[in-house]
Amino acid sequence: MRTLASRYRITFPIGHGGMGEVWRGTDTRLNREVAIKLVTPEFTTDSDARRRFRREARITARLHHPGVPAVFDYGEDDSGELFLIMELAQGHTVGALLGECRGLPVGWAASIAAQVCAVLTAAHSVDLIHRDIKPENLVLAPNGTVKLIDFGAATSLTVGEYSTIIQHGDPPLSLNYMAPELWEAAPASPASDVFAIGVLLYELLTGSTPFAYGPGEAGYGNSAAPESMPGVPAELEILIQRLLSNDPAQRPSAPATHRALVPWIRELSDLPSWIDRDLSADPVHLYVSALSSTAGGNA
Repeated sequence: MRTLASRYRITFPIGHGGMGEVWRGTDTRLNREVAIKLVTPEFTTDSDARRRFRREARITARLHHPGVPAVFDYGEDDSGELFLIMELAQGHTVGALLGECRGLPVGWAASIAAQVCAVLTAAHSVDLIHRDIKPENLVLAPNGTVKLIDFGAATSLTVGEYSTIIQHGDPPLSLNYMAPELWEAAPASPASDVFAIGVLLYELLTGSTPFAYGPGEAGYGNSAAPESMPGVPAELEILIQRLLSNDPAQRPSAPATHRALVPWIRELSDLPSWIDRDLSADPVHLYVSALSSTAGGNA
């Protein structure tokens, strides 16, 4: 096991992306487990990759939300290796959950999507667009909370240090979640993130994405959700159709989508081996319950 900056001990890998890899590790100074993100070896000396990594660290640190892993540290080791130290998101990805369940109960689908909408509301309020909403970038904790990870592809609506840095030859993002306007090289917007929420919600409910188009294929950049979704309540079908509208202006905002989903988060069934249903002493559950009661009392 190696140690970064004489402090962060790397233990074993837990994920990887286009130019980064994430490891489980320990902050030996504070004696706590952390997530350690590194630039992959082939990009260590790439100036654009290093700038993008630094930008990701600053974007993630800019968001103060329980649905985003907290940033603890960022720096460069004596060897020149960049590192980002973050809160370790406990649990498994929603992608892994879908691989086993192939479609979730309505309550859980609504809960997961609504939590992501809450994070996007915070991001969009400071002009940040995630650009890569997908099940693999969502971590579901045993208490049912969701964290949105990987802001490596995020961009800003304003020009500055948070603007996207694109490498020549970069492939598109996760194709099945891309809004139609992005296929036409339009800039990302809150509406394109919301489109991805529509795809996510459809997938959470049915176990598959509504379409899988690529360049040269019929429907490329002009997608329409199937008219019928067996077993899905009509009101949710209508919401999904609106989220997947080809016209960005017709899609509801992240907070509006959150409001539409909240009533469906009820009577959550068990997800064996994924969710611990005994939340009577769970600190997060207790905190949220008190907060909800306080908000309700002041309504």
